[in-house]
Amino acid sequence: MFSFYKQINSSLLLGAMLKFQEAAKCVRGSVTVSSCPESLIARRYVLLQKLGSGSFGTVYLVSDKKAKQGEELKVLKEICVGELNPNETVQASLEAQLLSKLDHPTIVKFHASFVEQDNFCIITEYCEGRDLDCKIQEYKEAGKTFPETQVTEWFIQLLLGVDYMHERRILHRDLKSKNIFLKNNLLKIGDFGVSRLLVGSCDLATTLAGTPHYMSPEALKHQGYDTKSDIWSLACILYEMCCLNHAFAGSSFLSVVLKIVEGSTPSLPATYPRELNAIMESMLNKSPSLRPSAIEILKLPYIDAQLQHLMCRYSEITLEDKNLNCQKEAAYIINAVQRKLHLQTLRALSEVQKMTPRERMRLRKVQAADEEAGKLKKLAEEKYEENNKRMQELRRGNFQQLTAGALHEFDAPAAEDLPASQPIPSLDLGTRESSVEDTIADLGDHDTATFKPSLM
Repeated sequence: MFSFYKQINSSLLLGAMLKFQEAAKCVRGSVTVSSCPESLIARRYVLLQKLGSGSFGTVYLVSDKKAKQGEELKVLKEICVGELNPNETVQASLEAQLLSKLDHPTIVKFHASFVEQDNFCIITEYCEGRDLDCKIQEYKEAGKTFPETQVTEWFIQLLLGVDYMHERRILHRDLKSKNIFLKNNLLKIGDFGVSRLLVGSCDLATTLAGTPHYMSPEALKHQGYDTKSDIWSLACILYEMCCLNHAFAGSSFLSVVLKIVEGSTPSLPATYPRELNAIMESMLNKSPSLRPSAIEILKLPYIDAQLQHLMCRYSEITLEDKNLNCQKEAAYIINAVQRKLHLQTLRALSEVQKMTPRERMRLRKVQAADEEAGKLKKLAEEKYEENNKRMQELRRGNFQQLTAGALHEFDAPAAEDLPASQPIPSLDLGTRESSVEDTIADLGDHDTATFKPSLM
């Protein structure tokens, strides 16, 4: 049961446990004003508030004296270079390098990076809605839940951002609700402090990092981290938006790890559509290769329909809403989606035009075969679930009958009612346990023979 722990480096596991314990002690509170007196950084940024601090530095709200009117507020992430080891210094530089290359409406915008005295500083856009974790806690304390339309809208925004990163061979590696920020009710992915840029097509980042609640089984087992690990974390965020709780929760680091690696896949409440639940469950597949990519999820019928509806609504916002910032953000989303769909269409047309008539006919046959295979796969999965439930019910019912029969057969009389010379009868537990095991084994054989659905 605990064999997978041998695969985890003991020092990394200890560090992760300590990090989990420290995080559990943190108490959420309102934004506090920095105790530092007003000072000018890089001759243009005025410190206003301390927004928080993490493992890689302190975050401040600043005012940019050289910015356009209405765009003065920005975020300054300050990292003390003197306290960092060489690896962490490289990681901080990598964060700036990554952010400078990312330009997407669902990703926190990078403005600048520089060194000020002993501090490495990164300037990014300010999201006035705080982070998604705060929003979730706010709803949870108020006894409210997010409607399906809001969840799917946010989920699609995150999918677009994650797909944009993965297309550029960039991993986030620490996707969680605390690293998702709200601006005009639009979600933006931020904090790339532990991201990695993949160089080779099959490279895996093998550093154990991130928050335990959102970590994939392969990352916890120290088997590497790729794009499918970000998909796992995204599914955990989806569950959290729907249920206002972690998908895998526990009182300690080890209990969380055990649930992630060996526990069952959680399900969404019945108030959310089955299609959304099926998507989340596929993203939480224990095998990374069986998880869909972000672009594959965006192409699913349920998500595609929601995306089209979302684009229509954003178009209405752009035309009618008087909030210029909201108009601008909605327009960015529309342009990003349309640009992506246009590029995909051009690539598809280009590939088809290069084909001979015979190759096009073969392509149509392959597509038809894929559709039929998908239907058969769905049927097989339904049959498997049906047989699995039937087996469990048979096991429970049979076990209860055997237990009731055993208690009735070996119901011993009270000691005081027995003659002095008559010994008190005892249960032959070994015989009874072997009988139960044989019965369960028989049921298992029966189930194996039963589950052979005809796929023809």
